[in-house]
Amino acid sequence: MSEISEQTNVAEQAIKFKKEKVIKGITCPSCNGELDIKEGLRTFNCKYCGTLLTVKGESGTMKYFVPRKIKKEDAIAKTFGWLSSGFKKAKGLKEKAVISESFLVFIPYWRIRADVVGWIFGQEKRTSTSNGRTTTYYVDVEQKIQKSYDRTYSACDVSELGVKKINLTGDTIIPVDFETLQREGMMFNIIASEKEAFDYAKNSFSAEARNSVSLYNVTFEHLDLVREAIDIIYYPLWVVRYNFENRTYQVIIDGEDGSVCYGKAPGNNLYRAVMGILGTGIGMFLITLFGIFVLLDASDNFPFVAYLISVAAGIYFLNRGYKRFRYGGEIEEGTGIEKFRTG
Repeated sequence: MSEISEQTNVAEQAIKFKKEKVIKGITCPSCNGELDIKEGLRTFNCKYCGTLLTVKGESGTMKYFVPRKIKKEDAIAKTFGWLSSGFKKAKGLKEKAVISESFLVFIPYWRIRADVVGWIFGQEKRTSTSNGRTTTYYVDVEQKIQKSYDRTYSACDVSELGVKKINLTGDTIIPVDFETLQREGMMFNIIASEKEAFDYAKNSFSAEARNSVSLYNVTFEHLDLVREAIDIIYYPLWVVRYNFENRTYQVIIDGEDGSVCYGKAPGNNLYRAVMGILGTGIGMFLITLFGIFVLLDASDNFPFVAYLISVAAGIYFLNRGYKRFRYGGEIEEGTGIEKFRTG
């Protein structure tokens, strides 16, 4: 009887050991070594540098992921749809482009949320017109700040992919299952500092909330951040690479809704030339209107004001035309790009 009981205990321990989960993708803050730990450990030593590390539990950073909804074939179809859109891209791009590879990746992003609340006291500049005279006066006002922010920041190096941010609106977010993610695609490790990302986001939230109020003179202000939260979201992205005229480009497709997060394509040289010529021509025409205003009555203030407006418009068109021609050799578009260099 005791032998049967002992065999049962051994079997139970074997099953328990088999089901024991291992948490992967943890980076040592001292040496940046990649570590794998067993679920349930609270403290452990880094196997590379020996530093004693503490694992955060439920009160720490939680990890989630967004399930993939877009299939590989759909991602490729979305890529060809983007290649055939617009006039900026090279002629015949869709017909001549050849897909070289496509694969799924899960990229970790910090999801940081906070509410900014507070008050700003100061003076607001106002004007009034009576009997043709304009009077400027200042009024004491108080502005209430109450804004909510929900932003994402990359938690790894995404310079190769170009997707700096993601859109989680309406997405299904569930607790992370590393085994499922590793079966479906390639996982990137978290290398960005949680503290630095959190501090940057909070400073950005406070500055944005502060700049939303425009006062001539600020006498007092107090802002607080409440309901702060930070999580890790593993987001699915399809990387589709294609060849065109002996060069390789890539398009990043959102694995949840199918939108283009980042896409690079060769530009249309004819479009670049036309936009450059038009921008230069219109800009120079507006700037050289000075000769027309010289013929008008010099005592009239309107021609001079109109000339200043035309100069500003001319500089704008010159700048736009130059950017279209200078940066139009390669087109970069997507929802994950923070700034469009092509203007």
